[in-house]
Amino acid sequence: MKFVAVDVSNVHYEQYPFPHTIIDNFLKTETLPDILTNVNNLTDAEASSKFITRGPYEYNKYAFSNNYSSYLKELFIELNSPEFIQHLEKLTGIQHIITNDITLRGGGVHRIKNNGYLHLHTDFNSYYNAEGVKLDRRINLLIYLNPEWEESYNGSLWLCDKNTRTCIKKINPILNRCVIFNTTNSSIHGHPVPLNIPNNMSRQSIAVYYYTKNINGATDFEGDVEHSTTWYSKQF
Repeated sequence: MKFVAVDVSNVHYEQYPFPHTIIDNFLKTETLPDILTNVNNLTDAEASSKFITRGPYEYNKYAFSNNYSSYLKELFIELNSPEFIQHLEKLTGIQHIITNDITLRGGGVHRIKNNGYLHLHTDFNSYYNAEGVKLDRRINLLIYLNPEWEESYNGSLWLCDKNTRTCIKKINPILNRCVIFNTTNSSIHGHPVPLNIPNNMSRQSIAVYYYTKNINGATDFEGDVEHSTTWYSKQF
């Protein structure tokens, strides 16, 4: 593969507080300068969506879902390729993941600017694609693109135990660190502490979300009816 340096099928998958893994040096070192240049060249005005009004759940967040360069498109194509997804299925135990589709909802380049945050939540579980096919959301893959990131900047990804309402793990979003986790009604995550970074910096990441075709009709693979993001910001 051109970009991915790691065979994810051979990585250890932890089970607590929900199935996940953390992989450093995920992308090939020689690709990082071009990836960073292409991400940094995206202007805020070009964002597909913006959350720039301070709200209870998210703030100062910019997402680029398809208006990125052809070079970044190559990366998204590889992360959705049958070859990569075969390894991902072995890692996660989830079968029949949709391949060769970079239009799946939510993926792209994400940017959080100073004072921004994303409160603790579980993700939406299902949606209908452009062809009218209902899809269940199954896996999140995040690749962080933040050189010289300091812990004092905040922005760590929290993984939380739904039963005890406690944060179990805080993951620093350093350059070329990848986090993969199963998306369920228990996978509470976010970065709820407002960023404290220089104004010329931002917290940036590549996000890819993986889906399977819904087979249950009214409910998803866990038996839940279709729902949007569930927020937990006032319960931790």
